[in-house]
Amino acid sequence: MPESRMATPADMITAHLTWMRAGRYADTTIDDARKLLTRLHRELPAGIHQALPEELAEWLSQRGWSSQTRATYYKHIVRLYKWAAGGRDPWLSFDPSTELSRPLTRPGLPRPAEAEAVRVAIHELPGQWTLVGRLVALAGLRPVEVARLTREQVTAQTIVVTGKGGKTRAIPTHQMIWDLVEPMPPGRLIVTRHGGPPTPKFVTTRGAHYLRAAEHNITLYRLRHYFGTEIQARFKDARVTQELMGHASLNTSQGYMQVTSDRMRQAIDMLSFGGVVATGASPAESEMAGGPGGSAVSPPLAAPSGRTDAARRQRPRLGVSGRAAGDPGRGSRRLRRAGRSG
Repeated sequence: MPESRMATPADMITAHLTWMRAGRYADTTIDDARKLLTRLHRELPAGIHQALPEELAEWLSQRGWSSQTRATYYKHIVRLYKWAAGGRDPWLSFDPSTELSRPLTRPGLPRPAEAEAVRVAIHELPGQWTLVGRLVALAGLRPVEVARLTREQVTAQTIVVTGKGGKTRAIPTHQMIWDLVEPMPPGRLIVTRHGGPPTPKFVTTRGAHYLRAAEHNITLYRLRHYFGTEIQARFKDARVTQELMGHASLNTSQGYMQVTSDRMRQAIDMLSFGGVVATGASPAESEMAGGPGGSAVSPPLAAPSGRTDAARRQRPRLGVSGRAAGDPGRGSRRLRRAGRSG
């Protein structure tokens, strides 16, 4: 009978990624989780299986990260430990992420493409990239949604896409999109040079390449920002903007409610030199929504003096073979049990 092997932290990461696939997380989210958790295990003092709350907080407090990056890392970490310490057969006997403070983030201001760049994107890009420009600027699709879109998902009435978190939304089809899609055969609408299915990175990088070649140094996301900003400016309904953009939270759509610089200029010009609104105008008529972008990050949890060393002595450590020593209240239960054979 072959000798059983103790589970390792790498096994735990692999099992977590399998759980994510079963939960239909996006492939890009799963790949990002793999990279982040592998890095986290390498950089924590005792690895992910023996991490202390203050060690996780210190790791998240590193300089040089944007608030959005920090928040993304936080979500991956919390998801891992909640999974690992839960269920009927947990990998870990406690969740060190419960003491972390969620990083504060605010949606950044949109950076919509200029009208001329949009015109070029929807009329003048070569080959299939005109369709890409239209799908992003006239339907608000993300590059990952463009990469996955098939002919079967588009009708003269709607474009059905599966976005972040596996959520499906139906977007009314713009006539300029339907003009290009209607005669196309079944299958992927966008393909690689060799006719294969594209990755989101392919759509993003090649789309930016063709925009730069047309003398517009922007990304596809700037076209998506144009879509969201125009929808909000013309229709003035935050819920419509949220649904069309595929935002899970209305807060994410708030950034698209920013008024244009021209309208702000008009509002200021309506004021008299004395600071009183000019005749015929009222403050209510100047719809100044939103505020400056920015973000803040909660300070990391401070480690009580002497706690780290003392606490770590309470935890099991994996030997060369991955076997955990001792039977403390903290650490990995499965890493202790997995080596037993009947």
